[in-house]
Amino acid sequence: MASEAPVKVLHVITRMVRGGAARIVLALCDGLRRRRFDVLLAAGGEAGPEGSLWDEAEALGIPSVRLPALIRRIAPSRDLAALAALRALCRARRPDIVHAHTSKAGLIGCLAARMEGVPAVVLAPHGHILAPGARIPGVPNRGLMRRLLAAAARRSARHADLVIAPNEHEREDGIRHGAWTEERSTVVPNGVDTDLFRPRDRGAARAAIGLPRAGFVLGVAARLTPEKGIDYAIEALTCVPGAVLVIAGDGPERARLAVLAQSLGVAGRVMFAGLRARMEEILPAFDTFLAPSRTEAHGMAAAEALACGVPVIAFAVGGLRSIVLGGVTGLLAAPGDVESFAAAARLLAADPALRARLGRAGREHVCARFSLNAMLAQTVAVYTALLRRKGREPDGVDRGDVSRESGRVRTASRQ
Repeated sequence: MASEAPVKVLHVITRMVRGGAARIVLALCDGLRRRRFDVLLAAGGEAGPEGSLWDEAEALGIPSVRLPALIRRIAPSRDLAALAALRALCRARRPDIVHAHTSKAGLIGCLAARMEGVPAVVLAPHGHILAPGARIPGVPNRGLMRRLLAAAARRSARHADLVIAPNEHEREDGIRHGAWTEERSTVVPNGVDTDLFRPRDRGAARAAIGLPRAGFVLGVAARLTPEKGIDYAIEALTCVPGAVLVIAGDGPERARLAVLAQSLGVAGRVMFAGLRARMEEILPAFDTFLAPSRTEAHGMAAAEALACGVPVIAFAVGGLRSIVLGGVTGLLAAPGDVESFAAAARLLAADPALRARLGRAGREHVCARFSLNAMLAQTVAVYTALLRRKGREPDGVDRGDVSRESGRVRTASRQ
């Protein structure tokens, strides 16, 4: 690599929907560009009821390419076309690094990079399909198709020089299920912009979404899909007298969840707030944030809530165990144990001092371990080490602090 030539990085993701994976990709692209990387984003054009992040990518000025053939579901002809498109992009772009995100783009992106001789290939699955409790649309729980998809996930990891997991729980879980190996995996925590997500006036935040100042408010921010467990939150609400549950987000489960709330007699205490473009202004409205996921690679929304000083109740699954420290930054319940989840909500409803203590500790925890700056610094370190292993010295890269230059990735309710 020529001295002072910018390192070229191609980020590939299946869909730019409003979810945690796409938000992390935007933050990486924006932050790496400001550290003098030459970044290109390639993604499929599919959208969904969760909303799209393409507008945010354009607003940030991130160079991008849409790949119509890259879609979420298995479609052999489209998948081969996506592979051909990515191979052509690699030939034209000649990236030093391909960083592929999510399962489908992970397999096709890593394979294309390997076939075109890209020096360094990185895979970030953002949750693997073998995770316990996973209920991922398009991924059956058993049978031949699941076995084929599992084999494809393992194959994408073998095409990568390194697999990045957002926390040690996710890394160890992937190793245990044979999704990747210990030697070729590492941890880079997903980062939160702690300047943007910070404690704010609760009354003003409630007024912004039409809530009264008084009363105990529980909140969820997520894509409304089965794996997010919003049905558990609604069931728990039946055991928390007087509480209001605000559900920020949208997705294919919305109608079913509304029917559930009606059938359980709590429809009047459930507010479907829809997609929200500035969650940093909404999260402080909550007394307590709920993370009832059946499976969760990381738990970005929970980390953002803690950054806002809002304590979190979560099921002890996946990466949530790294973010929500039981009795320190929030309360944990056994996976699927709605009674314990509701009991934790009642405890916090009755103890404002405990909520305040957990919220303060939560912000300190996120600032120390899950900041945007830390994620970018560790990503640069991973890239640098990989390129040096390939005999390439990545000159011209800014490895310094990036707190001065946050591009403010504006994203909605989500995860």
